[in-house]
Amino acid sequence: MSNHHDFSYLLHGYIAGTLSEQEKKQLLQALNDPENVNRLSAIVAGVCNQAHTEGFIYDKEKVERMIRGIVAGTREEQATGAAAGEDNHYAPGKTNKIRSSGAPWLRYAAAVLFLGALFYYNHTKNAPQQPVTQAWPNNEIENDILPGSNKAVLTLSNGKTVELDENGMQVITDGEVAIQNNNGSLAYSQADVVAYNTMATPRGGQYKLRLPDGTWVWLNAASSITYPTAFPGKTRVVSISGEAYFEVAKNPAKPFTVKTYKDEITVKGTSFNVNSYTDEPGIKTSLVEGLVEINHTLLKPGHAYTGGKVIAADLEKELAWKNAVFNFHHVKLEDAMRQIARWYDVEVRYEGNVKDIELGGEIGRNLTLQQLLNGLQDKDTHFRLEGKVLTVY
Repeated sequence: MSNHHDFSYLLHGYIAGTLSEQEKKQLLQALNDPENVNRLSAIVAGVCNQAHTEGFIYDKEKVERMIRGIVAGTREEQATGAAAGEDNHYAPGKTNKIRSSGAPWLRYAAAVLFLGALFYYNHTKNAPQQPVTQAWPNNEIENDILPGSNKAVLTLSNGKTVELDENGMQVITDGEVAIQNNNGSLAYSQADVVAYNTMATPRGGQYKLRLPDGTWVWLNAASSITYPTAFPGKTRVVSISGEAYFEVAKNPAKPFTVKTYKDEITVKGTSFNVNSYTDEPGIKTSLVEGLVEINHTLLKPGHAYTGGKVIAADLEKELAWKNAVFNFHHVKLEDAMRQIARWYDVEVRYEGNVKDIELGGEIGRNLTLQQLLNGLQDKDTHFRLEGKVLTVY
């Protein structure tokens, strides 16, 4: 779907309720095409009877109705395809193949992300765009939870704690050390004084850190890193818990070592991910580039070290969190729910034999919890959210 006239016709038809099932499929395909995004922005102004782009305020009710219609149309399409015996991209057994051309959640997510990013803001010259995560409150859902955000707690060498978030800039001092907190990332200036700081993210938080040697660290939710404010000696050593991605500043004369509760990873300059959550089956280090040594074992790019063995790494999956995505390709429901619990800060409970259901696909980490669950739910998987307790059954 690349024709301007056809695309405009489909959007207008959806609002008017005049599209056939085949035309609904065409619209959903168009919404999955990034090339239609700019075109969609201009069309919506006309759809909402707002001729002027400046000062344009979206029509919330109309846009939400459009999205609900798209979701409903997708579900109708899936049901129609199943009744006709089409290949619905579901493997035998209990497997949710989320990311596939016929999968309902992908199209739902596409509608939320594309339409949300374009509609849910005031088109005034100075009005900042609101995050899509807050753009689509579903009035039919009384209980929903926003996704995690950039937030952490910095503990200085004297024990003082500082709340960190993505709003604004601040300079933090720890003795003679100057630390710049800048819109979601923390950066240390070079100093000679060696003191130890700890940055910790809560459940539902993540943060970015630049160490005094220039190394960048991304911390996932419920993680921490302890590090010195200077590296004057012959080595650079930090300790982590949870999950972190490193881009180590190259310095062959001064190896960089990451310590976990079990493994010790030594590098000279490389990029890698370490997952050391204690509720996961084991520590996994996945190498993107460079060379690392773990417990006297050399690891090459594209491989991972876990359980004392070197295996092939799925780097797209291992780094999905850093790229604001959940990657659930061939992931059991129980494993996926651990990620979801940390990011949305919920307690997960199970009813029935559902833990081993296998998922597949990707979904953005910037959706609300209810939007995410709408994408995961199917005939075999159901969810009930009561406060901060999420029941899977």
